[in-house]
Formats: sequence, C-alpha cells, structure tokens
Amino acid sequence: MPDTPLRPRLSVCMIVRNEAHTLPRCLQSIAGLYDELCIVDTGSTDDTLELAARYGAKTSRFTDCNGPDGKIINFALARDAALALASGDWVLQIDADEILESGAEVLHELLSLAKADYLGVTMRSEGGEWSSGRLFRRAKALGYRSPIHEYLEVDGPFAKVPQIVIHNLPDKTGKESASDRNIRLCLLALEQSPDEGRLLYYLGHEYRRLQRYEDAIACYSRALDLGNYPIGLFHSAYYLALSQMLSYQFADALVSAERAIAIDPRYAEGHCMAGDASSCLDDLTTARQHYLNALQCGQPPADAVLAVQRWTYDEHPRARLAAIEQALATDTSAVT
Repeated sequence: MPDTPLRPRLSVCMIVRNEAHTLPRCLQSIAGLYDELCIVDTGSTDDTLELAARYGAKTSRFTDCNGPDGKIINFALARDAALALASGDWVLQIDADEILESGAEVLHELLSLAKADYLGVTMRSEGGEWSSGRLFRRAKALGYRSPIHEYLEVDGPFAKVPQIVIHNLPDKTGKESASDRNIRLCLLALEQSPDEGRLLYYLGHEYRRLQRYEDAIACYSRALDLGNYPIGLFHSAYYLALSQMLSYQFADALVSAERAIAIDPRYAEGHCMAGDASSCLDDLTTARQHYLNALQCGQPPADAVLAVQRWTYDEHPRARLAAIEQALATDTSAVT
C-alpha cells in the first residue's frame, strides 16, 4: 500500500494593532485549519498580544514600521516581519477584521494539488469583490512591496482559487479611519515616487469615498496618463467616469467611460457607466445600446484581479433597459 503523502503545513500570518475585539472572530473562522499562527503586533495598547498567545500564536512586537508619532508608515515592513515568523510550506495572510467566509473544507486539498505558487482568493467587502494573493508557498515569497496597499512578490505562477472567500468586516472604533490613514500613507509614498500610477489610483479611491471628486478626478486622470499601472488602467478610467458622474460632469463621464470600454470591453461596468452618462445627457438610444452591451458581457473577465461590480452584469442594465423602453414608449425624453 503506497504511503499517503503528508499534507502541506499551513502558517497563518497576521499583523495586528488594538484588535482584541475583532481577533477572536477571525481566529474562530480559521480554527483547525492552520499548523502555525504567526502574529506581529505593531503597537497595541490593549490585550491583543495576550489574547493571541492564548490561541497558541507565535507573537512578536515590531514597531520599525511606525513613524515618530507611533502611526504606521510602512505596511510592507510589518508584513515581512510576520512572514519571518512562519515555517510552514504554505502561508495564509489574513487580517484581524476579516473572516474566512467559505472554502475551509477544500483548503488543504487545494494546497496539496496546487501547481501554482501564488493563489488568489476571493475577497469581499462593501466595495465589491476582487482577487487577492493571500495564499502562497513560503519558499517562493520574495517579500512585500509598497508601504500602503502592499503586495507580495512571489517567484512563481499565479492562479485563482475563487472558492476560498475572505470577507472584510472593518471596525475602526477608536482608531484612525481607514481613509485618513490611507491618504496619509499614499501622500507620504508619493513624495518618494510621484509618478507611481498605482499609488495615484488608490489615492483617487480615498478622495472619491470622501466625496472629494475633483481630487479623485485629478488622481485617476494622472494614473491613466502615466499608464504604468497596467492592471489598473480599465479601473482608473471607470472610476474617473464615476467621479465625473457624481460631480454632474456627464459629458466628461461619457468620454471616460468610452475610454474604459476601449481599454477592456469585457467589463460590463464600462458599458453601464456609458449608458448612465448617455441617459443623463438625454440620449436614450445610445444609452440603450450600452446597456445591451453590458448584458452581452455575461460575467466578469476570468482574469479580473481588481474589484468588479456584479450588479452591472445583469441587475442594473436590465432595470435601465426597462426604464428606457417605458420612456420611449411614452415619448418621454428622460428616464425617471
């Protein structure tokens, strides 16, 4: 009888700061899945580390990622410190304000059969759904890059495992808000790398969420003009159009939406945005065609990494088409 191969050892790596109220929820969602729990604390003033130790974690305090005021200035350094604690064959990166929502029952089988070294799980939040390389072979990890919206470099191929779903459930009670923190860190990083489109793209997101639309428009426009964040080109054009729509610049929004479509017509988001802008410009015939094009997309692109808006692939275009048909049937020039 052949020997049963040993399943790969899994290390979970986390960075934390004042997460005593969210950490148990996260750890309960991954209970029984990991062989090793590695937690780096970047400056907690609550009992986060003591709680982590009760769960059997390897723990370490690491504050070299913080500035003189004690606030974090480099997430990549903190992630590298957590990774340095790990000894497993594979690593799962998860944060204290996240939970493993589904896929626990297939996780180890996926790792045992994986041909790729870097696996993209499905991430969910109020902002949509996207893929993130949260599972990787430890021996292939080259380290984290970028002080904000950090990403891992891996010496090996990437593959999606969409059945693994991590849900972000943020709780910033008593903390610096995510937007304040991200704007602070993006601006700090841009002082060193003023022409990095990736940073401008993410800074645009924060300004848009704060309804600072002109600032968001400037960031997305600059990211598009630089063109050095290739996986974000479509989304930069799409969110540029959205920011213009939200500031009632409908003609400009249509131009930006058409630019997004030209970059990648497989995303229904671009077609819906063009339809919305055309509707606001009282061009219902053109809007109708854009919504039909959105429906023809069917599903988000299989290779999509950044967030997709699934409602643009069916629910929204169908509702808008019904409204347009009603408006045209009653000879109305605007859609209610």
